Amino acid sequence: MYIFFLIVHILSAVAFVGYVFFDVCIFPFAKKHIDEDTLARVKKAYTKGSAKVFGTAFLMLIISGIYMAKEYLGGENGWFGSSFQILLMAKIGVLGLMCLVTAISLFFVYKLKKPDPFGKYSHVIALVLCVIMIILAKLMWRV
Repeated sequence: MYIFFLIVHILSAVAFVGYVFFDVCIFPFAKKHIDEDTLARVKKAYTKGSAKVFGTAFLMLIISGIYMAKEYLGGENGWFGSSFQILLMAKIGVLGLMCLVTAISLFFVYKLKKPDPFGKYSHVIALVLCVIMIILAKLMWRV
């Protein structure tokens, strides 16, 4: 069962990080070739549909990550007994930070009806945090 969750985790990460990467690194190039009105309509069209894919990928990442982490953390395994566990906990901490940033953004936009406090940098922040988590994940198996 572990291998199933590992595959789901990897594929979900590719979808999640790929979407954020596209939004941060690829889409801005369209600004040079498309007028602002068309650009806004295109962005609105792909973000409306992508929310389901993005949300599903994130949910699958969390579920598969929890399943895999329980093999290495808690109980007889402990929490900070090895370099692997320390890096895994750091990765979980970065994920917590990403969830906090997202919760703050959603609170401002949907509850307070105010602009996102992170503005146009929310996906840049998410991409940086994703890259940090990817690095931590790779380091976990090398240290």
